[in-house]
Amino acid sequence: MSWYETQGYIEDPFSTKKGAFTEQSVNLKVPAAELVYNIEAGNMVLVDGPKGTGKTALLFLAIEKFEGERKVIYFDCSKDKVDIKKLMQKRYGSLGRVFNLTPRGMVLMLDNFKSLSRKELERAKYYFDNNYLRSIVFAGNGAELPENVRDRIGNRVIKLKALAAKDAVELVRNRLGSLDFLPEKIIRKIYAKSRDDAGAFLEKCKKVCQTATEGRATVVSEKHLKAIGDKRG
Repeated sequence: MSWYETQGYIEDPFSTKKGAFTEQSVNLKVPAAELVYNIEAGNMVLVDGPKGTGKTALLFLAIEKFEGERKVIYFDCSKDKVDIKKLMQKRYGSLGRVFNLTPRGMVLMLDNFKSLSRKELERAKYYFDNNYLRSIVFAGNGAELPENVRDRIGNRVIKLKALAAKDAVELVRNRLGSLDFLPEKIIRKIYAKSRDDAGAFLEKCKKVCQTATEGRATVVSEKHLKAIGDKRG
């Protein structure tokens, strides 16, 4: 039995899988509304922020809004080579590839766009200008976008900031439902070792809770912090 099942949870409350527990995120309600507005307005928009600030979680909040329309194409550019034409044609399945069909009015979300080639950027702009794409959302470090793309985006930039300690506490409360097992003072100590990276923070919370559960503790204490070491990161 896993540590979280032992603690009475059906699934891992500290999961960092894409799309997991997006409703339990913190500080994303206003940015999500802004992102949805820009998509509905047919804009090219940038979600900008350092690693671990919730960019992917924000994209998935927007995906939940539009998924019923089957109009969203999400792609993590850090995982594989991007071919936007193929991504578009996949919406028509094998027929799209055979008959070279391209859907219209799609929303393209390019997460971790750093590795996106200039060729694919130009292709994305072509589809946008010709109304095949209703909106393009770039997520990553805005400084890594070519100047001509940044000019197209203009001031439509949603900037995300790193979690503060109080936000980290709220995030854990949202995930666990209470702080009975993982107290606030321990959460703050874990946060201090996480370099303002929400993903790293959640992984460390998981490791500490697992250690405490394996030791049959009823509450996480400072001794369990040894599982994540003394250094930040």
